[in-house]
Amino acid sequence: MKAACLIGIFCCLGHAGHAQTVDSSYHNYLYDSRLAYFKQLSPVKKAIVFWGDSITDWGDWAEFLQFRKAINRGIAGDNTYGLRARLGEVLRHRPKKLFILIGTNDINKKIPVHCIVENYRKIIGEVKAKSPATTLYVQSVFPINDQLIGRQYYSGTNEQIMELNNALKGLAAEMLVTYVDIYPALLDARQQLDARYTYDGLHLSGLGYQAWVSYLKKERLL
Repeated sequence: MKAACLIGIFCCLGHAGHAQTVDSSYHNYLYDSRLAYFKQLSPVKKAIVFWGDSITDWGDWAEFLQFRKAINRGIAGDNTYGLRARLGEVLRHRPKKLFILIGTNDINKKIPVHCIVENYRKIIGEVKAKSPATTLYVQSVFPINDQLIGRQYYSGTNEQIMELNNALKGLAAEMLVTYVDIYPALLDARQQLDARYTYDGLHLSGLGYQAWVSYLKKERLL
């Protein structure tokens, strides 16, 4: 699969068992340089790890939580294929808690939901097998704001995000891990990502990160 990702094409099975060609690429300068940097750092035993794409990447987790073992393993632009490829770097920490947030970029690449879910299934299975003491949290993909988002760089919709979230909720129940449904807590009265919580319709503002952390604390997950 790694070779396939280098050229950006990967075939996954559709619901009828037929191979589908999707853009599974994740390698770029940022991904490779950040992963190399992470690997140079010493393991942080019993860490709380936040793992995902730019929405995770741009959060100051140790500062938010006032906890030096809260570590950030987000990489801007990443998708579920990239997460699978760097699972080993995360598991070397033997995290106490692992919060996953990924899927926004998969939707933008028009990767089918069943392919995204299959990647989640493999990630969850490996975490359970290789780090059984880790408590795993699958976080819902966050909503967007249609009025603020730049369609020149993001093509996904809230309907697609909700479809994926429903599938992830079912997978979490099946695999006995905690599903964290933050999506509704970030909505405004129009069922859009609240403008207070974003500056571009997709990424979070400072208030957005505060709302995220507050939700996790309210649910007693932190």
